[in-house]
Amino acid sequence: MSPRIAKNKKVEVFEGEPIVGSSPEARRLRRAVKRLSKIDSNIFVIGETGTGKEFIARHIYNQSSRRTNEFVVLNCAALGKTIDKKDLFGEVSEGDRTASKKIGLLEKASNGILFLDSVSDMSLEYQDEFLRIMRDKKIKKVGGNEPVEVELRIISTSDHDLTTEIERGKFRKEFYFLLNALTLSIPPLRERKQDIPEMFSYFLTKYCEQEGKEEPAVQSEIFESILEYDWKGNVRELENTVQNLIMMSPEGELSAEFLPFKIKRHPLDFLEPRNLKAVISDIEIYLIRKALGKFGGNQVKAAKLLGIPEATLRFKMKKYVIPRE
Repeated sequence: MSPRIAKNKKVEVFEGEPIVGSSPEARRLRRAVKRLSKIDSNIFVIGETGTGKEFIARHIYNQSSRRTNEFVVLNCAALGKTIDKKDLFGEVSEGDRTASKKIGLLEKASNGILFLDSVSDMSLEYQDEFLRIMRDKKIKKVGGNEPVEVELRIISTSDHDLTTEIERGKFRKEFYFLLNALTLSIPPLRERKQDIPEMFSYFLTKYCEQEGKEEPAVQSEIFESILEYDWKGNVRELENTVQNLIMMSPEGELSAEFLPFKIKRHPLDFLEPRNLKAVISDIEIYLIRKALGKFGGNQVKAAKLLGIPEATLRFKMKKYVIPRE
């Protein structure tokens, strides 16, 4: 089994979820979060999909002086589509006798944190809007005339470096420099494999508690498989895998049978490419020994398990010089 970490009483509460891991990368990440939470500057977080960019941003927010105000998430790809300027800036609308005001996302994020998710997906039109707002520290509601002051700390993210987009004119250099006062790079899971057993254990505890299940034993085959896999989906893929294992496996056990095929370690992975006849012989010897051991040397039961006649089993035992026990 992997090492255990302390259980949280309320694992479903985000603020209670730690940055799991004891690798140098995990320790560096925790130190960086602590330092960045004390500095009131914009942060550009770069990391592959699934590395936990929003998770880390929320940790910075939760340790900062702004934690009593709002953490507002803005999906940059949705700007101009499902999120319009009324949502962003707010709106003033005149009724017959009264005027009503709608608070927009930017006003809501004032004195808190504005989290720009996948900022590389923001259109040039909205980049220009944000550039103006960051310089002026003011917005104007749709339908209104009076400017509203906003004080924003922005944490923006991307799954890649924006240098190419800037060179191609698809991302404003001035906007990038305002966002990138401080940079935090989150390593992919394949570069911190030392943390995988601990993360697996954490997610196992978390979802067993959520489902009201006893924490099951974990087959060594599962750990062998997850440590060899590259985790292109990073921490998110690992968490989804653990949750799926818990939901699909029988009560009281965690079966490698329910690992995704691409993760599951093939039982013959230990074999090196060589003479095919020699490989087949090695497999036959291994399975015959295992079957005989299972039944205490009983050849009838071993032959039945292997699906071969008893005479064939005896022939192979003689051929490979395999004792009955």
